[in-house]
This record gives sequence, C-alpha cells and structure tokens, in this order.
Amino acid sequence: MLQEDTMTDALRSLAAELDELGSDAVERVPEIPDFRLTDVLGRGGMGTVYLAVQTSLGREVALKVMRSTGEAIPNEAQTVAQLHHPNIVHVYAAGTIGGQSWFAMELMRGKNASHGNFASVEDVAGLGVQIAEALAYAHRCGVVHRDVKPSNIFIDENGLAKLGDFGLANSLGEGGTRRYMAPELIASGRATETSDQYALGVTLQELAGSRVPRDHRQTCPDFSAICARATAQDPSRRYESMAAMLDDLRRLIARRPVAANPPSPLRRCRLFARRNPLAAAGILATTALLAALTASLAVGYVRTSRALAATEREAASAAQSLAKVVAGIDRTDSDKRGAEIAHALTAAESLAARFPGNAEIADSVDKLKAARDAHARFLERRGGAMRLQHRFRPIPRRGP
Repeated sequence: MLQEDTMTDALRSLAAELDELGSDAVERVPEIPDFRLTDVLGRGGMGTVYLAVQTSLGREVALKVMRSTGEAIPNEAQTVAQLHHPNIVHVYAAGTIGGQSWFAMELMRGKNASHGNFASVEDVAGLGVQIAEALAYAHRCGVVHRDVKPSNIFIDENGLAKLGDFGLANSLGEGGTRRYMAPELIASGRATETSDQYALGVTLQELAGSRVPRDHRQTCPDFSAICARATAQDPSRRYESMAAMLDDLRRLIARRPVAANPPSPLRRCRLFARRNPLAAAGILATTALLAALTASLAVGYVRTSRALAATEREAASAAQSLAKVVAGIDRTDSDKRGAEIAHALTAAESLAARFPGNAEIADSVDKLKAARDAHARFLERRGGAMRLQHRFRPIPRRGP
C-alpha cells in the first residue's frame, strides 16, 4: 500500500466522504476485467477508490467502486462517461460487476480546492470560470453534476481545474453534500441546472472566505453580487443559465460591469480606468485642462481684463499644443489618428468660439482642419491603392 505521505490530497478526496456520510464499511474488492487494482487511495461512505492499472493500455487510473446496490449501472452514468471537456475529470469506463457499480477515471495528481491556496478573491473567481465552463458544457449535454463542492474540484500544478465525480454518486441514488445543496434540492431531491449553480456559488463563497489569506480578502462587490445571485433561495432569482453566470465571472476577471451588480456612472469610470490606465490618464489630463480653462475664464470675466488676457494666452497655448500633438501622431495608425484629430479640432473650435478675435487660436483651428483633410485624402488614396492592388493582382504562372 502506498505510504500516506505519497498520496496526494486530490486522490484521497475522491472518496473522503466519511465525515459527512458516517460509514466505515470496507467493500469487497471485485475483479474487474482489464483493470488491476494495486492500492487503496481512499474510502468513503459511497465506496472505495483504488489506484489501478488498465492493462490493455498500460495506464494508471483512479477506479471507484461503489457500495453494493444490486442495480445495473444507470444510463446516465454511461452518458457521463461520454463527456469530454478540459475542465472535467474524464471517465474512461464504467460498469457493474457482482452488484457493484464501478468507474475508471482519470488519475488526478494535485490538490483539491479545499486544500488549495488563492492569492486573492479574483483568483477564486478565475477558478469559478473554469468550473462554470465545465458545468455549462455538461448542461448543454443534458447532464447535471448534483454534488459541486471544493473537494470535487482538482487543481494541477499549472492551475488547471477539473471537476470530478460528475453526477456518478447521485445517479446511483446517493444524496449530495447538504451544505452545498439548494433548498429545492433538499426539499424534493430533484437536481437541476440551477441547483448546480447554487452549489458553485456556495463553493466560491467558501473558498474566498477560507482559502484566501486574510490580508488579501478585500471586499469585491461584484464577486459578492455574483455569489448572492447564484445562491438565491428562490431559483427564479438566480441566473437564467450556467452560461450567464460564466459570463458574469468572465466580466469580473476582465474588470467589466457585471449583470449581478449594475454599476453607477462613477463606478463605470473607475472600472474603465482599471482596464485602460493609459487612456484614462490622457482623458483625465484633458479634462483637467478644460476644467482649468473654464475656471480661469470664469475668474477672468469676473475680475480684471488682465486676468482675461492671461486666460486668452493660456487658451492660445492650449490650442497650439493640440495642433502639435496631432502632428506627432503616427500616420499609419489610421483609426487612432482620425479620432485624435476630431477630438483636438472640437476642443480648438470651442476655444475659438470663446475668443473669436484671437489669431493664434484661429491659426491652430486652420492647421487642425488641414490635418483632418489631409488625413481624409490619405485614407482615400490608401483605399484606392488597395483596390487597385486587388484588381490587378498578377496571375500565377502555370507550368509548361
């Protein structure tokens, strides 16, 4: 038998249900064709998991033997064996022998999520994206997991997460783990796609509260809103599908507004600044300049003609600066140049309207208009050249 210090948490967790199901029974070891059982990886209330070798292929597998049920393997278990997704532990084979159902599964070498560590709440959300992808795929295939929980999520050394025990125990009439079960599942015993959603929400909440270092458990309102929606007591108030929950988790990772927590205009600006720090800095600088000019104008009109003249000089300097900035923009970046010219011209024309007699401002407006027209001609010439190139493309020479 393997020494305890060599068995990974992920392998032992495949059957670590004793604390919840309260069974110490040791199952009779069956002889399963094509599989040679070598060691016990773990025992639980639903059965025993063995390290086994599939002799025909020479590969190691985790082989789970369920408690004796006297029933043939359900059709649903056969369906689970057909699931192929990078975030699902693959079931290689399944069957029933001597009244015991068994499943040969991919051997996972790594930690399960209940023993993992996450640097931040966002990292927990990243794990949630992978598991939600697996569940969304399974739901499209008509399969419900029924027992999503941290100990059924395995993480390899590269951070790839896989969901195991995919509906197998429950397809044999076993219940899930109660604290992850949706209220309607506890009441009726009928698992649905929304009950999987509830279990994933509870799982993510638990991991964020226990597996993230205390110093990094910063409040993330979007994460909390996603989990709250997924774990709503009323199933109709949850996401309409696992795909919708997956979309919100992806938006959180990308720092975009999520459907579960519609942001205010101010918060939208903050999210934009986090996604695009350089663009946000430029917009902030432009806004600050315009605000300063507006404030100076107000002060100038109210106070003295000297202040007004100083304000006009600042406006002229700003207009000239806009023209110089536009002149330095890379001509090959057509979309960026066109947008920047339009933005600068609008600002310069606004200054010209405030100071209609200022020659420097008027000159800057003329330069910007000339730049706009030149850019339009450049785009037109480039488009024509591309059309001609396409029209007169040389015909490949054929062989003799």
